Amino acid sequence: MNFWNDLSWVEGIRTPFLNFFFDTVSLAGYGTFLILFLAFGYFFWSPQRFSRAAMLLFISALINGFLKDLFQDPRPDIELMLDPRTGTSYGWPSGHAQIAVTLWGLLAYELKNKFITIAAVIFIFLVAFSRLYLGVHDLGDVFAGLLIGGLILLLWHFAVIYGLYEKLSKFAWLSIIISFQILIYAFYPSHEGHEINIWFLGVMTGWYIGSSNIIFISNQAINLILSICSIAGVFFAMVFITQLENSLELSGFISILFSYSLGLFFSILVTWVIPRFWNLFNLAK
Repeated sequence: MNFWNDLSWVEGIRTPFLNFFFDTVSLAGYGTFLILFLAFGYFFWSPQRFSRAAMLLFISALINGFLKDLFQDPRPDIELMLDPRTGTSYGWPSGHAQIAVTLWGLLAYELKNKFITIAAVIFIFLVAFSRLYLGVHDLGDVFAGLLIGGLILLLWHFAVIYGLYEKLSKFAWLSIIISFQILIYAFYPSHEGHEINIWFLGVMTGWYIGSSNIIFISNQAINLILSICSIAGVFFAMVFITQLENSLELSGFISILFSYSLGLFFSILVTWVIPRFWNLFNLAK
């Protein structure tokens, strides 16, 4: 066993408290937390900033899933694993490490605050280390995730420098997003139990279509209450849509269309319907 795959040191540093701590930290890399966090940021802080964060995160997650299912790198021995949520997914590259760099790195990049940047760097490495500690990734997986996430951020940096976002219309960007999805779908290395998440593709498109400049009123206490109420609605909508999709046994093109439509509806609910619901009561503008 080489340096990149050796996790023999992990069991020697484990304690009940650290087990709980790193398991909690690791939750920040799973889909439920990420969607709720993006939704809260969209409502409470900035629709524009968190729409950009959402799109970059969606792209990063698709790239990560593609690479995992392409290389099919096995995870460490099951005897080492303390995180039962990994399912049948593969190891290389670490999705938690890659997405942590993408999300928290982007927010630090945009906010340009020294203390936020330090906090983001610390949290990124806590998330990355949590995957080693929990025995679900080796060092090679985590290093690759950090590197790929960093490369995605670098590409974003050049896109900002050259003003690529402003040079294209919203329709042009929507066309690029859909073309990217079709390309990913066409070449995705699907095999039994490892198909591309169609619902996720719909979420990506819906978020871009529904995103707007609408914001809650300026009172921070009321904003917080409205944001918490909103993400409660987002959570229940996510649970309902997931249960609905799982309850219907569809196949072929109808299944693809249905799953994509559910994702589309979910994101439009988050980014467009909920803010305009509050607007009816003059709580958003």
